[in-house]
Amino acid sequence: MSSEIARDYFEFIANLGMTKHYGSMEATRELVELCRIGNGKYVLDVGCGVGATPCYLAKAVGCRVMGIDLVDKMIEQSRERAKAEGVEDRVEFKVADARKLPFEDNLFDAVIMESVNIFFDDKSQAMREYIRVAKPGGYVGMTEMTWLKSPSPELEATFKSMVYAQALDVSGWKDLMEEAGLMDIVGSAHRIDITLESKGRFERYGRWGIMKVLLKTLAMVLSDRRSRQFMRDGVGAVSKDLLDVVGYGVYAGRKG
Repeated sequence: MSSEIARDYFEFIANLGMTKHYGSMEATRELVELCRIGNGKYVLDVGCGVGATPCYLAKAVGCRVMGIDLVDKMIEQSRERAKAEGVEDRVEFKVADARKLPFEDNLFDAVIMESVNIFFDDKSQAMREYIRVAKPGGYVGMTEMTWLKSPSPELEATFKSMVYAQALDVSGWKDLMEEAGLMDIVGSAHRIDITLESKGRFERYGRWGIMKVLLKTLAMVLSDRRSRQFMRDGVGAVSKDLLDVVGYGVYAGRKG
């Protein structure tokens, strides 16, 4: 994925006002459990998007959250969301690169990311950064798109055109975490259930939030050629054949 296409893609997502990861709220709750995130914990959410997960963690779990994202507009919307949901005192946001985190060593009880690492060519570099800023005994966890079985070259090409990224299978994600230095690694893959995905979106953003996204999508598709391309590649490319081989995984490991 070229840096120009990547920037345009993430700007497109930011303009929608909604970020997504497969597994939606079910995956987020599983991630919270695997990373032992509870009341009073300090959590780093890498690639926080428009701030939905940090605000959820602050309200439902009672922890403090630092959210980072590479796109300025994502961070602006995250701050607006935190204010609207009344959690400004428990969440912070800043623009930062996951591969060069602007934090001291051993700071966070947990470092999480949802559909972030698939976009990196050098996934190991980012993983080492997550571990560096986690406290000893703290957890690093992620939800990531995962191959359920080896795809054909055609399906792999379709996937790359859809999300501009590279997935791994379960063993690949776990090996990445182990080689970076994590211990007690757990995780598994799940099939994508479109009905549950839709339900999770409504739970996360509400009916009015979803309606605003749909209206923005329509306006962008009608007015912008690149937006039409992203919608065609990202939505129109999803097929039954692809859903048979790609799902999502939830993974976590402990820093020694």
